Amino acid sequence: MKLKIVSLVFVLFLLFVINLPAQINFQANSYIESAIDTGEDDRYFEDWTDVSLNYKNWRAGIRYEFHRPPFPFNQDKSSWNDLTQRFIEYRTGNMMFTAGNFYTLLGRGLVLRSYENRILRWDNNIDGGKFEFFHNFLDLKLLAGRMRDQLTEKHKTLYGGSLDLKPVSLFHLGGTFIQTKITNQGDVRWGSFFAGLSLDWADFYFEHAIKDFPTEKTAGKAYYGMGNAFRGPVSVLVEYRKYDRFNLEEGALTFNNPPTVYREHLYTLLNRHQLVQDANDEEGYMVEVCYTLGELGILTLNHSRTKNSKNAILYREYYGQFEMDPSDALNLVLGGGHERDAATRYLNFVSTAKWGFGEYKALKIIFEHQHEKILLTDRQFYNQAITLSYEHAPRFTLSLLTERTTEQEQFTEKNFWIGGQLDVHLPWNFDVTVFGGSRREGKICAGGVCIERPAFEGVEFRLIYRF
Repeated sequence: MKLKIVSLVFVLFLLFVINLPAQINFQANSYIESAIDTGEDDRYFEDWTDVSLNYKNWRAGIRYEFHRPPFPFNQDKSSWNDLTQRFIEYRTGNMMFTAGNFYTLLGRGLVLRSYENRILRWDNNIDGGKFEFFHNFLDLKLLAGRMRDQLTEKHKTLYGGSLDLKPVSLFHLGGTFIQTKITNQGDVRWGSFFAGLSLDWADFYFEHAIKDFPTEKTAGKAYYGMGNAFRGPVSVLVEYRKYDRFNLEEGALTFNNPPTVYREHLYTLLNRHQLVQDANDEEGYMVEVCYTLGELGILTLNHSRTKNSKNAILYREYYGQFEMDPSDALNLVLGGGHERDAATRYLNFVSTAKWGFGEYKALKIIFEHQHEKILLTDRQFYNQAITLSYEHAPRFTLSLLTERTTEQEQFTEKNFWIGGQLDVHLPWNFDVTVFGGSRREGKICAGGVCIERPAFEGVEFRLIYRF
């Protein structure tokens, strides 16, 4: 009955929109994922549909979600559907008012980061109100609302904001503040002080955050610093972090997402073994140097290290990459590195070659090789992943994805996975992705947040429709 009522309201809303005056801009999109896992004999279906209206200084919107059941890596395992978001915004001059559901970031995320990552099934939006004021000399943000956790439950109201003072164009400083109630702890507060400097040849940023919880055991602090210098063909990025008891969470709700301070890889095998952030006990740095060798290409060298308060190495990486364009039609990327976490050492080699021919056509190959060594048992094996693609921009891309491992059978159910994927852009703003075959289980990481995606064998479908 609830689904029928929500659907009726949604249809009536669309009919109303269609008959609105022409000066009102109507936008909507629907994101659908569906899969049939023949290996587990399961079916999944999820849908996010957003509708928004723009009229002069006003903007309003709603979101409807349908999950029956959610994909296995979603923390919320139950089937459900509901009208999950609604908001209204008003902009005038240097001010913006928001009522309803919104996402926001305070500082660099040490204190508060509310965001959505649909690949990770992450959504901790805030339901409440937000006021923002922007000026040449200061930026002000005030907010209040209830934050959603990964089980779709809303927690106690939080209050907070940020103030960024800009006395001169080169320098800015300010602070952030949050207050809320946490079960068994009562009123809790945390916040930060930050400062930034922008020069013609470099940018610098520093933020220090502390939390004031009722007991000393839960008190914590965090430091983050960044410097980025560039001179001619060379740029150097240096980052440092130290997080001590600064996982700001309650149950399935996480309030913050501090900077990770290591290179985030897009390659499948490199991304699968990246560090899962633990802001309760982390200290580390990253140094990255980029050098443009004229028309030859771009050389990138990166090193990062993370340890805990006992000086145990949690993650360490040395990585180098060279990208070049030998001709207008050919792009090559060669990379390699050494990764190590608390239990395993990885030697990695990656390469990409893309050859364009005709006016809109291209062939692309991605080759990944990884040698893995389990430090405790000295067990060794290698993993390989190869992706072959044919692109006909902007109409479609056809890909063959394979992965194999030499890991012993007692540790893995399979040693070879193969699948085909078709990405198609259709008229009338349709984007369709169809995957068929098998896929290996493993982590997917973004911003220090990781999910364990289970093995899959079957057909997977994704549709994005904008209207």
